[in-house]
Amino acid sequence: MHSIGLPRTCLGFTNIFSFMCGLVAFIICVWCAVNTEFFQDVNSTVASVTTVNSIAKFVNLKLWVTPLTSVLIPISALAMMTSCCGVLGAGCRVKCAMKSYIFLVSSMTLVSFWIFFISGIYNIYTKNDGTRKYMQMSIEKYYGKENDFITFIWNYVMIKHECCGAVDYKDFFLSNWQAANPLKAYPIQCCKLANATSLEPVSANCSLTFDTDMESHRDVGCFEALHSAIVANKGKLIFYIVSLGMFYMVVILFAYCILRGEPLLGAMAGRFTDLLPSRAQEDTRKIIPVTQARSKMVYVEEAPQPQRMVKVVSAVNPFQSYSFAPSAYSRPEDYRAHTVHSVRR
Repeated sequence: MHSIGLPRTCLGFTNIFSFMCGLVAFIICVWCAVNTEFFQDVNSTVASVTTVNSIAKFVNLKLWVTPLTSVLIPISALAMMTSCCGVLGAGCRVKCAMKSYIFLVSSMTLVSFWIFFISGIYNIYTKNDGTRKYMQMSIEKYYGKENDFITFIWNYVMIKHECCGAVDYKDFFLSNWQAANPLKAYPIQCCKLANATSLEPVSANCSLTFDTDMESHRDVGCFEALHSAIVANKGKLIFYIVSLGMFYMVVILFAYCILRGEPLLGAMAGRFTDLLPSRAQEDTRKIIPVTQARSKMVYVEEAPQPQRMVKVVSAVNPFQSYSFAPSAYSRPEDYRAHTVHSVRR
């Protein structure tokens, strides 16, 4: 805590790790944008895992009319640039890079907090009517498109929280999905599923009829289901928000410490004197001249100085001796050099 070594080390390793994550995401997005099949073949050969196809499918989704890679590539590039600024600021102490790092981290944190917590979780928690209408509008206009990001999100929510539509199954009646599937009453994701991976419903004709005997979640709206999930996990969400906020404060504090070039505790109390009253600030900034301090110095006891000479013989050279008067060092104006006598015998 008494040097800037700890902030530099922590911030340096954190940004190196962030840079590597951003670089991996950037390579995956560019590779899938150029040739998705080649990405799947190479990675499936090296590592036979099911996540390869899931990653390739996800990054190739379309957000409205824009491929998701067009969104993820700039985000990963921005993350790498921010990490580079952090590494330069922490490792090389480049002030311009550290200022840019603080600005970029603050901006991305604010935007992410607003999108995920304010626009999403908080509005659903407070049952904001505008958010509910926006969810219904997204189903009407965008749900049902092939390889669509919004459709992917809705399918995930309906399967995960066992719900149907924003309010209920009627939200699909005027949607583009209903126009493309006139024989279906609602999506199969609204049914109770025996196998969520293969979308196998418990009732075979669940999505083809409005029969109440079919096992489904058609009357359970996802808006209310999400609200209930947020209320049930409110403690965890608060913990995540506080943890992220503390992590952000620690990162900014370390960056500020490196920017000022002071120890951690010194950077924290850097402008503490500005909060003091004006009289206290004047007292802390007052400089006492050395000559004035010496002239007003009071001694408790002033004993008479001995008026005698002291002779010291050198242990290294017995033929050399030193003579000095102790009273010569009582006052600064009486300083006089001691005499050196070389005795030849």
